[in-house]
Parts: sequence; C-alpha cells; structure tokens
Amino acid sequence: MTELETRCTDCIVKSIPAEKLTDEELGLLNNNCARISFKKGENIIKQGAFTTNIVYIKSGMVKEHMNGPNGKDEILKITKAPAYIGVPSALGGRIHEYSCTALEPTSVCFIDLHIFNELLITNTFFSRELILSLSRDLLQHFTKCVNKTQKQLHGSLAETLLYLSEKIYESDSFVLSLTRAELGAMIGTTRETITRILHEYTDNGLISIQGKKIKILNKEMLQRISDAG
Repeated sequence: MTELETRCTDCIVKSIPAEKLTDEELGLLNNNCARISFKKGENIIKQGAFTTNIVYIKSGMVKEHMNGPNGKDEILKITKAPAYIGVPSALGGRIHEYSCTALEPTSVCFIDLHIFNELLITNTFFSRELILSLSRDLLQHFTKCVNKTQKQLHGSLAETLLYLSEKIYESDSFVLSLTRAELGAMIGTTRETITRILHEYTDNGLISIQGKKIKILNKEMLQRISDAG
C-alpha cells in the first residue's frame, strides 16, 4: 500500500549515510523514491527478480532469506528498521540473490537504483558511510556463519535468543515475530527440534514462554551455553 507523501528532508528516520546528503541531494532522493507499506508475511524483495531499486526500511522488521539448491529456505538474517536491504544484489548484479519478507507491518522506501548510484558517485561522505555500514554488517554475518556451522544446536539457539533479545527487540521480554519453523531456519534445524530445546530451556528455568511471548530468565546461563557451543 502506497503511503502518504513525506519529504526526505523531513524524515525523522534517515539512515546515517543519508544524513550526509545535502538538501538538494535529499530533494533528488525524494523525487525518485516510492513509500510502500507491507503487511506481515508480504514479500518485499523476491529472489530472482531484477534489481531496479534500493530498499530502505523506515519501520518494521524483515527476514532476509534464500532458497537453496535443494529447495530449502534458509534465513540469512533478521533486519529491523532503520536499515537498507538488498544493497549487495542491487549494486553487485542485476538479479536479487535472496528474498526479504516482512515479519510485522513494515514501511519501506523504494529508491531508484540509478539515482542511488549517482549519489554514491557525487557524495563521497554518503558512499563512505554506506561502505562502513555494509562492512560492519558483513563482519557480523561472518561470525554468525562460523557459529552456525561449529556450534551444537543448544549453543546456536541460546546465541540466537540472546541476539534477538539484545539486538532486535532490545528487551529480555519480547513477542517473537518468527514461527518455530523460521527460528529453526535461522540455525539450520527443524521446528520439532526448536520446540524440544525451548521446552528444555523452560524446564530448566532459563526462559519462560506464553504463546509467542518469550522472557529471558537466566541470561548468564544462556550465555554460558552459547559460549560452550
């Protein structure tokens, strides 16, 4: 659903790179973007589609996921606003290599790719901040990939719960936007295994669960399990 017009110069959720743009450049950005709202479960970027836009999340949360050669869907990461999504595919090729789907009501800006590239060329401060942001994100993703392959499932789930608590929801008590199957896709296991380990954590007093609400009760022990792998 298309949103009501809000000029980029007046936006209160500008990205750090966009803060480096001049008013004239923000005007150019404003004239070449569309603001769209998505419901939970709606696809924002589709794997295999042509890259014609850069996507900026103004509010909400998305999962970035890829369908592998065996047809299994893997969640690469969870991204919450404000943040750019799909930038590597848009700048590095003509086809989106992965999908992005709203985990909750999400508002995004679709920015014309040619205009975005023009701003990267003309404003070095904008380019630098974007590179720094992508580099930090990539380093974090490297760590998650190594941990996913080398940790046991109990350690991976403990790490994921701490990550969701500290980085995504910023609270020890949160309503999980992911299904059990999606949580399993984050660490490479099944919904049944996730349910079993969550029950173990509940029985041992590490967490409490009421419906989709999870509360971290013993963060220190979860951290020990995560560190032990």
